[in-house]
Amino acid sequence: MLRSDRLTGALAALLVLAAPSAAPGAQPAQASPTPAATATAIQEDPSALLRSSIDAPRAVSYVGQFETVRFASSRASATIVKVEHRAPELTRRWYVAPEALYGDYVITRGISTYQFDTKHSQETVTHGPALDDQIAASGNFDRVLQNYRAIYDGSAIVADRPTVSIALINKYTGERAMRVWIDRETHLILKKEEYHANGAVAAQTRFEDLRYTTSIPSDIFSVDPPAGFARIAGAAVATPSSDVDKVIKEAGFAPYKPKELPQGFDLRSGDVTTVNGVRTLHLLYSDGLRSISLFENATDAAADFGSLRPKTITFEGHDAQYVEDGPTTLLTWKEHNIYFALVGDLLRNELVQIATSVVP
Repeated sequence: MLRSDRLTGALAALLVLAAPSAAPGAQPAQASPTPAATATAIQEDPSALLRSSIDAPRAVSYVGQFETVRFASSRASATIVKVEHRAPELTRRWYVAPEALYGDYVITRGISTYQFDTKHSQETVTHGPALDDQIAASGNFDRVLQNYRAIYDGSAIVADRPTVSIALINKYTGERAMRVWIDRETHLILKKEEYHANGAVAAQTRFEDLRYTTSIPSDIFSVDPPAGFARIAGAAVATPSSDVDKVIKEAGFAPYKPKELPQGFDLRSGDVTTVNGVRTLHLLYSDGLRSISLFENATDAAADFGSLRPKTITFEGHDAQYVEDGPTTLLTWKEHNIYFALVGDLLRNELVQIATSVVP
């Protein structure tokens, strides 16, 4: 298989509201921003308020329920999750919908993730960086502002809380890429919308119910497997490296790179991982907010789409397959005896344009 763990993970990853990203061992901080501090932040550049939302999950604890809807070209899919979060780094998410996920839950403790599959009595443990909200990674925030303008975009009541809305506008295209609604008091992001390049909503996540509290029992976050559950190790998460030349040498084959990328994107990191005997190179391109992953392997290991049903498209004489899941598109094809997979927060035609530039 072509890194099915990473590909399906990229498709399934949501921009989770208020995803904690504190370092392991950090101490809880429950003090909320004062009204005066909040007013000062709002009066300043909107990027100051956006930056303050990065630290909010480390400072506030809450219980609630949020819904995520992802829009593809022909369908929409919804996920409803109940969440308990105790600052700075303990989170439990329990799936209410869709039916296929009902009862399953995920616990994160720092950089460790414990997924409980109740239908198969299985707990999968993965250690490594979590797939957090792109703008909620402080090391990435400055890059976001290099390519996007943050502007105030109104206000609204979300989950019975007053919020301030901020939009992120692409500096090169002038298009709105994302809009977030931030709690005026706690600075927690309560709602988020992502947009396609054509302006259509690609995904929306929002709290339907929210209550701030520090009274969350510790056993809520227990990672001990329930009786009858098997505990298995998840796929190893490769550590991305900024020394891409070194990573490419480790791949064991001559890879290709795209010659054309949307403005603001450049190569940020790479890694090589062997899964089921398949050595796969992963190159990550990003503009800070959006990302494009290029996977390559020199074996006959095509992509595993899981439960998603791929469609066929032809470009430059190649029969390619693609799937769309909200803002994310996956495009795969074979060329020069190498299997390629592009995964990105872009429209299909944008990925096809990039794909045509991968091999001259």
